Amino acid sequence: MVQLAEHFESKDRGTHSEWARQQRWFIKARQDTERREKVQDRLEDDLAALAAEVIMATQAQLAALEVKLDSYDEATVTALMENQELLDVVNARIEAMLNQAYVMEDGRRVFRTEDGQQVFDEHGTEVGATELDPQMIDSSLPTWEMFSSDIEQQRALETQRTEILDYQEQLDAARDQIAEGEISEADLEALDADLLDAMPDAVRSYAGIEAHAPTPGSTSQFNAPTALEPIPNLIAENSILPPSPF
Repeated sequence: MVQLAEHFESKDRGTHSEWARQQRWFIKARQDTERREKVQDRLEDDLAALAAEVIMATQAQLAALEVKLDSYDEATVTALMENQELLDVVNARIEAMLNQAYVMEDGRRVFRTEDGQQVFDEHGTEVGATELDPQMIDSSLPTWEMFSSDIEQQRALETQRTEILDYQEQLDAARDQIAEGEISEADLEALDADLLDAMPDAVRSYAGIEAHAPTPGSTSQFNAPTALEPIPNLIAENSILPPSPF
């Protein structure tokens, strides 16, 4: 009988312990749920307060930026047209010099330096004296300095053109953004500032905006002239090309 009583007493303690464990689990689960609900409520309150503070841009503000975009677009197109004109001139000069260049037996077109000491091919690779005596090249032919200078101008103009085209895409994206009409006043101001900061100097000159200030230690960038100078006898056979107008 004693053993039987001890058995039931031990079983009762085990049952009570399991019941107590389940009660603690339910209490903890309820507390966790209440805590999450409070966090969610605070988050929703914060979002509602933030939304109430957002001021949407007015139609007048949107229209004002559209006027700027029209002006920027016009300046961008003008800059692209001038860039193309300058590229056409430089490309024609380069082609004319290549046509007049000394041609080696292997077909390479080469230019002698002004001091008559070195020779370079059209890709900028030096040709040693063992391959070609610099004195074999007539001094009346275009020099390496003339050719390499125009190559540098060509690369600068191509880089400039890429910058202008990228900016034109940015203007198109901005126009699409404000066309939706759902933009905050703060975002509209940031968009306006970004467009102004990203504007290339080639476009700024036509938009009536001052060029970017050079950064410390930076090299001077290519600045395209505002007008083309005529180049006489550009493609005349065996003519001597005048110095680059850029």
